[in-house]
Amino acid sequence: MEFQRISARIDAPHRGAVAAPGDAPPGRAFPGREVYGWNEGRALQPHDYLGSGRPLGDLVRASGPVKGEALYRLALGSATTMARLHLAGIAGLRLNPGNVMIEAHGQVYVAPGPRDSELPSRDVRDWADVIVFAATGQLAGQGGEPDLDQLLPALRTVIDHCRQPDPGSRPTAVELVSILLGHSAAVSHARVDDLLREAESRLRPYEPPPDEAPPASTPLWRKPWFVAGVAIGVSIAAVAAVAVVMISSATREPDWRDVLGAIDRRTAGFQYVRGGVAAAGRLSFDPDAATAYEMELACENDPPVAVSIVGDRGVAAGVPFDAEAPGIETCAPLSAAAVRRFSSPRTIKALIDAAGTNVSAAPEPDGGLTITGATMAHRLRAEGRVDSYGQIVKEGPVEFEVRLAADGLPVRLRVQTETRAEGTKVAETAYQNWRAFEAIKG
Repeated sequence: MEFQRISARIDAPHRGAVAAPGDAPPGRAFPGREVYGWNEGRALQPHDYLGSGRPLGDLVRASGPVKGEALYRLALGSATTMARLHLAGIAGLRLNPGNVMIEAHGQVYVAPGPRDSELPSRDVRDWADVIVFAATGQLAGQGGEPDLDQLLPALRTVIDHCRQPDPGSRPTAVELVSILLGHSAAVSHARVDDLLREAESRLRPYEPPPDEAPPASTPLWRKPWFVAGVAIGVSIAAVAAVAVVMISSATREPDWRDVLGAIDRRTAGFQYVRGGVAAAGRLSFDPDAATAYEMELACENDPPVAVSIVGDRGVAAGVPFDAEAPGIETCAPLSAAAVRRFSSPRTIKALIDAAGTNVSAAPEPDGGLTITGATMAHRLRAEGRVDSYGQIVKEGPVEFEVRLAADGLPVRLRVQTETRAEGTKVAETAYQNWRAFEAIKG
């Protein structure tokens, strides 16, 4: 199955591949990504892991079945969250109406249940049951089979595929997201991250620009579920097309979100500190390439080492290394890759995007802005391929503060992470002298 192939690559540098069916002894959990508490079998509470909100079950019981655009957003949001968790090596979620959480503006979160050996395909089946419950108010296996005829044909077809008795016949979570977006179920490894970003972009709620008074906010659970003018049509592609027209027509992002547009194609000096690692040098940002670095890097009390990173190629003290998957034997290559993950302009954009509505911007006296926000690691993608080295950290909460100058260029970035392995750590980057692009040769 595609999940096993992808997740094996994700986890290999850390804890061994996520097992394929049959690899684990009966009653044993599959090896995989460490997540605080979850690996010991504790059911994580939604507020501990993925945000606040109300359980879907409570909302359906209070307001009735979900209809129209709200149902589409629920299906896409929960499927996207499930795909992010699967790509992080987390499966066996035991999805149900009690652990799918809806925030005030409609964002969807999934809180993992106790860890077990259930496969990702079971998560997909459980996802289908959750959507059926949302649409009908009935749980499968409790008081009879829900009336699936209440679902319009296109969504009914997707649900039927996800509830196939043969696990191998069900789509993966990533394939499910692709279908809900109106694309083919076939998703190349290289397109996975772009696909999930597209889904998250469609789900991002409208935020008025700074000079526009925000409309009076009514939490989604206080509104009627049915949103007039949007209904699931004869194909999922039609649903995606209608939804994206309706959502994007109301979406105008403030200028401060367009950090990469402000930078364009430039070079800057930087200083970076995280724990016992310090680096200083220059970075060159090109929208069409990975951020390139040339720096002096010091680990703990070791003397500084000259390091360069261009694309996936790195050189530390004259020794080449794979910048996407550096070995752990020596500090400089591993730390240099972390410098790029924590300081790249793409990381600033990724932090703002992943935080969604959990981000705010405060004006500064000099005309600049200070942006603060928080998100969870599994939602965050930065520099790198779609694997663990494209993530800032493996798991846990991430808080950030970005200082932008009046022209929108970054001045400072502070990222705080919290993981079981490292505890709380802070990475701080200062940027100076943004100027015309200078090519860096590895």
